[in-house]
Amino acid sequence: MDATDRISELPEPNLQHIMSFLVVKDVVRMRTLSKSEIWNSAWNSLSYINFGDNSKSEDTPNLVKVVDQTPANRQKHKICVQKFSILLPYWPKHKISCVGNLIRRLLAWNIEEKSCVDDWIITFVACNIKELNLRVSRPINEGIRGYNQLPEAIFNAKALNVLNLNGFKVKLSSDGIIRFSSLREFHLCDTFLDEEFIQALCTSCCNLEVLSLQCFHGLTSFQVGETSLAKLKKVN
Repeated sequence: MDATDRISELPEPNLQHIMSFLVVKDVVRMRTLSKSEIWNSAWNSLSYINFGDNSKSEDTPNLVKVVDQTPANRQKHKICVQKFSILLPYWPKHKISCVGNLIRRLLAWNIEEKSCVDDWIITFVACNIKELNLRVSRPINEGIRGYNQLPEAIFNAKALNVLNLNGFKVKLSSDGIIRFSSLREFHLCDTFLDEEFIQALCTSCCNLEVLSLQCFHGLTSFQVGETSLAKLKKVN
């Protein structure tokens, strides 16, 4: 049987194209199996990053470390991030677990703390991210399910084309400005929507074509004026 590692012989752009369809844990496995340095080079400059569903992953602590390093590394090498996707679980405070501590550190359920998600978004905005898919399980406090605070830095993502949020409280930023000038698709699921945010969205996102609202709370209704969201084609 021919044991030649033919995949590692591919040009780096071809290898990156393959990696863009894989979740990160599978990319890591392939890097481990190959002795070629091209895998490290391809990963470090990969602009499509999918961490997948980590809600039941036994490797969550290791994945968290990789997630922490990924945005900063892309910014350091001035790499434009095309797409970033991740689903993070909620870990109750009474559950003693190193994984739970890591996840709570990432999300900083204590509003006074700055979460690592804030840092990710700030860095990805600097990397001109094009598509962001961020799903976070909602926290439960004394039997009541709440919402995660959405970092305000996201509203500065001028290059963002697609935004998919799940599990957040979405409200207008403190300066009242949304800079989603390039946003074409906005998908919100299991979120709490602030009416002022929706009003600002209608007047600020002139290129929005698709707006999807599913399982949301807070907002009862909204109207789109004749001059607002002129390019809107689909509302779910």
